[in-house]
Amino acid sequence: MSYLILFAAVFFLSTSVLFVKWTSAPAETAAFYRMLITCLMLLPFVDFKSLLGTRLMTRYALLLSGTLLAFHFWLWFLSLDYTTVASSTLFVTSSPIFVLIGNALIFKKNPTRKGLAFALIAVLGGMLVAAGDIQLGREALFGDLLALIAALLIAGYWLVGQHVRTEMNTNTYSFSVYLVATVVLCFMLLVRGTTFTAFESVNWWYFLALAFFPTILGHNLFNYALARVSATVVSITILGEALWGMLFGYVFFEERLGVMQWIGAAVLLGGIYLFLKEDARSTRTDVSS
Repeated sequence: MSYLILFAAVFFLSTSVLFVKWTSAPAETAAFYRMLITCLMLLPFVDFKSLLGTRLMTRYALLLSGTLLAFHFWLWFLSLDYTTVASSTLFVTSSPIFVLIGNALIFKKNPTRKGLAFALIAVLGGMLVAAGDIQLGREALFGDLLALIAALLIAGYWLVGQHVRTEMNTNTYSFSVYLVATVVLCFMLLVRGTTFTAFESVNWWYFLALAFFPTILGHNLFNYALARVSATVVSITILGEALWGMLFGYVFFEERLGVMQWIGAAVLLGGIYLFLKEDARSTRTDVSS
């Protein structure tokens, strides 16, 4: 059931690229309202008694997690102003590489050799998916760099989350990190002098859609899954966002698909499937031993 939830979450998470591309508001403004509206949606479902009773270290972890998420959203939204949908989603979904490194170096959770091989296959597939759209221009390369940094930040978010999420229910954990992200982004708007309201009114609908579809039905489902599977499994599944990004780019933004991209899509999905299968096998082995 956890894996089914993950795959459903991938689709909803992937819709964010549509609303981000359609909005004419600055990147940090869109990110701020995405987090703010999401917090308001989750407010009735928060267990404040449990939240106030959290340990001091947990609170520090929530602050770190929310800050990482805020900068992730800002940099990824900004990257879409410079590079293609396919290229941006490729780099931002390269987070499994950083999660694998983080789990190995910090938490000493080394994957099996097969698991590592399948993860690398999935990453290779993601690279092939967007290879045809990676531009060599200076602006495109800058956008790719922003998306890559965003991937590093979201990897940190998953790594912190996998150790905090088990202490809190999904809605309370999500509300906590989203609230921190909202405050960080608000501060960013004030420091940078970015507008809070000077944009077309249609953008409010895009902000609402960003809060509900990719956040409530995307990130929130991933937060739910974090208590049941490892951060590596969650992040490797998110590689499916590269496939959806390719399809959305083709349908809505006239980004053409090449043979290499179709081959990459098959390799990507195959790598994800094999990785999840290996993870389930190794987990059963650990439990039985």
